[in-house]
Amino acid sequence: MDQASKLHIWTARPKDVELAQWPQLTAWLDAAERLCAAKFRRDDDRRAYILAHALRRLAVATELGMTPASLAFSSETGGKPILTAPADRAIHFSHARSRTLVVCAVTRIGPVGIDAEFIEHNSADMALLRGLVALPDAQQRRAALGSDSTRQFFFYWTLLEAYWKSRESGLSFDNPALHCQPTPQGWFEVSTSQGGAGRHAARSGLAWAKALQGPPDCMIMLAVTPSPAIAARSALRLCYHTPVFQSLFEPVLARQDGSPRNPHPWHRPCAPPSPLSRMQAATSLGA
Repeated sequence: MDQASKLHIWTARPKDVELAQWPQLTAWLDAAERLCAAKFRRDDDRRAYILAHALRRLAVATELGMTPASLAFSSETGGKPILTAPADRAIHFSHARSRTLVVCAVTRIGPVGIDAEFIEHNSADMALLRGLVALPDAQQRRAALGSDSTRQFFFYWTLLEAYWKSRESGLSFDNPALHCQPTPQGWFEVSTSQGGAGRHAARSGLAWAKALQGPPDCMIMLAVTPSPAIAARSALRLCYHTPVFQSLFEPVLARQDGSPRNPHPWHRPCAPPSPLSRMQAATSLGA
């Protein structure tokens, strides 16, 4: 399968990073990132931020065959992060963090969004979803997502975050409500209401979403908008990765352009890899 049909999912947990490795991870970040990290009052928040931004650099650098510190990122007016050096608009990426888990998605398929949330039972309130998601009735939710109402809430909340990231926007009560329909391939087809309110009222973009396997105390959601060409080929594969921290900082012989001669010394694919998920053109494009 060619690289253009793969979607790479990277995960890491702050507790797996040794104390001596935090300064080395921080050294990958640029001055603006280090300044932002220094502003966090809580150590766990600061470390989650550092690890999330280091993981983003690692994931994108691995895709490009470069070193993490050689990349440069910026943000557009709406806050969307962009890669400025090298300026490769064919690379789509998204990252998210909680205090216990950080995640990053990288692909050439199309715009992507990812979210990860720590599951807190005292913050799960289905009423918060009103107007944001067109919720099915309780029986349909149980059939699709199980009987745990807390996990149902975080499924939809992370869906909202991931979907609007993939649409290069942000979660807002001005957005139209999302409609979410399960598919036989194990994904969810997500679209917006035709009659929404606010500045996003006309948007009805179709995306695909999937709840990813992760720690039992976290919910991870992925949303992606594949190009028609990718969807028509019907093949999309999720490839999972986790950093090997003990080898992250071994010396790497780099070429003058900043790319390492061995571009992948610092990670291994998670095992077992996910099975191939097929998205037929008639399903994904509504043809």
